[in-house]
Amino acid sequence: MEVEIKKYFATFDKEYCRTYIQTVCADEYKQVKRRIDRLLDNRFIFDRTWDMEPCLVEHQLINMDWTTVYHDDPEWAYMLNRHEYLLDFLVGYLVEENPLYIEKLKWYIFHWINHVTDFFPNSVTTRTLDTGIRCFSWLKIILFLIEWELLDERELTILCQSLQKQIDFLMTYYREKYTLSNWGVLQTTAIIACYHFLADKLEIDDAYLFAIKELEKQLCTQVLEDGTQFEQSILYHVEVYKAIFELVVLVPEMKESIAAILSKMAHYIRMMTTSSGKTVAFGDSDEHDTADLLHASAILLEDSQLLDNHAHLEIYGVMLFGKKGIDLFKILKENNVENTRESAFYKNSGHVCIKEQDSYLFFKNGPIGSAHSHSDQNSFCLYVDNCPIFVDSGRYTYKEEERRYDLKSAYSHSTCLVDGISPDNVVGSWEYDDYPQTLYCDYRHEEAYHYIEGAYLSHRHHHLCVHKRHIVAIGNSAWFVIDEVICEGEHGLSTQFILDDTAVFQHNTVNTLNIMSKVPFTVEPAIISKQYNTIVDTKKLVKHQPFTNQIIDYTLFAKDTVSIRKKDVYQSDGTLLENGLAFEIKDNNKHLLLILVVEEIYKGEKLIVVDDVKVKGKCSIYDKKTNKLHRLK
Repeated sequence: MEVEIKKYFATFDKEYCRTYIQTVCADEYKQVKRRIDRLLDNRFIFDRTWDMEPCLVEHQLINMDWTTVYHDDPEWAYMLNRHEYLLDFLVGYLVEENPLYIEKLKWYIFHWINHVTDFFPNSVTTRTLDTGIRCFSWLKIILFLIEWELLDERELTILCQSLQKQIDFLMTYYREKYTLSNWGVLQTTAIIACYHFLADKLEIDDAYLFAIKELEKQLCTQVLEDGTQFEQSILYHVEVYKAIFELVVLVPEMKESIAAILSKMAHYIRMMTTSSGKTVAFGDSDEHDTADLLHASAILLEDSQLLDNHAHLEIYGVMLFGKKGIDLFKILKENNVENTRESAFYKNSGHVCIKEQDSYLFFKNGPIGSAHSHSDQNSFCLYVDNCPIFVDSGRYTYKEEERRYDLKSAYSHSTCLVDGISPDNVVGSWEYDDYPQTLYCDYRHEEAYHYIEGAYLSHRHHHLCVHKRHIVAIGNSAWFVIDEVICEGEHGLSTQFILDDTAVFQHNTVNTLNIMSKVPFTVEPAIISKQYNTIVDTKKLVKHQPFTNQIIDYTLFAKDTVSIRKKDVYQSDGTLLENGLAFEIKDNNKHLLLILVVEEIYKGEKLIVVDDVKVKGKCSIYDKKTNKLHRLK
């Protein structure tokens, strides 16, 4: 035990880290200090960056009761019993060396040990998920307390006896399905880390051997080949990543076998970070600032691409890596070259992320994941000038209530509805009775031109319904959304775009974007949830139009510096191609012709002509200034 702890802290340098936090992380430390002051009085607000179910309403437990539930939501009690918030006391002691912080930290832990004596998998105090998180939190606390000589042998014995009981409990109630769940990873990583440092204090050899083999299965099963986590929620992707990441930090000999997976998962988090610096609230997720996690990841993986324009390492990274990490961060920062244009296509999960200077687009059309998945096929989010325009709905709560159901359904996403019917059927907080089946997702790009295509099938109508969506992005200046819906009979199509509450729609514009559409938009009320336990009133843009059997519709968004004019599309024999679309795009820097052929041409000549420009392809962009043709598909 002592050897491994000394090895871990060999390059930490307590004084160096204290000075760094006081001078470089002063503003962040003020937030930590506010949280500590609350905890000293048994007052709780769960507002740390990666709190799984935040609650911004303060509650005081004068008589500490670990089974307390507020807002009729057991998630509050789960958060209380995970003990992640106790790590703030370590930061506070590092900076101020106030013994009250350690006294209160120990008080919480030993109070829990003395009062939570019966373990049940359905208890608000000892669910296996929360037990895994708590064990990992305790381990990190134990390491610091031993290194700083703040834990006596009697206290260590009591802590280890409780850890033994908790790990035995995890093994007793481990379920097969955890191989495909964040619940499993949050247990196996805790067991492995505890064994690494406390093997001489715990009798968990069998649990360790199981956890090592099971973690390998978990990573192979639930982390897809493109680095995304199968559950279709950025928050739970992060929870899995963070557990594995911290395990490798604590147990560095595991890095060689896991580094490749960590790298892919980290870069997915980076690409899911919008131009606002926060994640899309995709699936059961909130909007989270990713800087602290990505900066710490850059140190472990020695990857400067995971850095951004932030000037320093956050407290999270300081506590994990100490002085060595701070010094390495500075070196990586010097070598970092920021990219203004990046994109990524995650084929296994059907996600597309496009980053252009000051703009960001996320598109989703992929298989359902876990119960954390939302009905968001063919939906997208758009940020322009670093401001959110169209956003994901978020989750709000896990309780059984209508707003939870609405936020999960297509009613709360930027997509299409036929006859006002969502392509899904949400029947509970964790259940669907029907879900739209993805057909395919495709992405092509060349220079500043991006083409996305996705299609899904819905069984929610008398006849099968297919929605195909095509999105063309021209750099950071124009976005073209083309929807094709096929459903036999007479129907009504509703196309909707969920606005961020800060976005302003007026006179056919939203923020700095002009809107071009054959059918005018109206504004309807909507709700979004940027953080668990919070609802924000917003609006959505909606247009309605009838169709028989099939409809092809378009909506264009372009900055006010860009002019767009619709053009006719002809076959080379002079026949007007009714379902062909073409647009002339002009501003001070560009003069382009965008040509889209949504349907296959099976009658007449196959060559397409627009303004004497001849093309063959589904999506082509012709640069009239350079006479260069870009055939994206």
